[in-house]
Amino acid sequence: IINVGSSAHLRASSVFDGYANDINGEHGKSFIETIPDIPDSDLSTYAQSKLAIMQFSTLLRHQLGSNRRDKINNSNEQHVTNDETRLFPPVRIIDAHPGLVWTPLLRNHIGNAATDMLQKTGLANWIYKCPSEGASAIVSAVDYYTSREEPSKSSDCGASTEEMPSKEQIYFVNGRPGGYAASESRDLDASSRLWKEVILPEVEDLVKVPKGWGAE
Repeated sequence: IINVGSSAHLRASSVFDGYANDINGEHGKSFIETIPDIPDSDLSTYAQSKLAIMQFSTLLRHQLGSNRRDKINNSNEQHVTNDETRLFPPVRIIDAHPGLVWTPLLRNHIGNAATDMLQKTGLANWIYKCPSEGASAIVSAVDYYTSREEPSKSSDCGASTEEMPSKEQIYFVNGRPGGYAASESRDLDASSRLWKEVILPEVEDLVKVPKGWGAE
């Protein structure tokens, strides 16, 4: 699973900055509904949204098991024999920042004058990636691992029965792992709050959420 992050998340210390006092005081409104319908002129809301995406990645890394057997063995909901249980490869959760990309969002933010200057001087092509190059930087996160992993002999699906999913953050920047990410993006308490107060209220009427999912 690749979630598209951004270095913009470094500008946000919390998803809830500026909204915390409004969440429970708007007559049942969801968190999303409390966000003002005004232009995000300083991209602060954008920065918070990218921090939220990376915190959701943190939650996924702590929630998803490495294989089906790991989940079934810790569940009282059903009994499945070893022959019926087929292992799946571990689910790897990756955050990836494509770099600076020449997108409509960027051009709208910097304005027509700056956009025209950058295009006429050719600086836009020198400073920024085109959208296809940005997309390639994201997809490279998949290629990086698939090209380095050899199928295990432990199962038909190539996953070792002993292998557990990593809970360490994997952050790609410009197509390479090891990018700098804010500690807030790895904060499990903040990630759990994001789930309970922002995501869950939006999805609980749309999908069946497993009991206890998102709890620490």
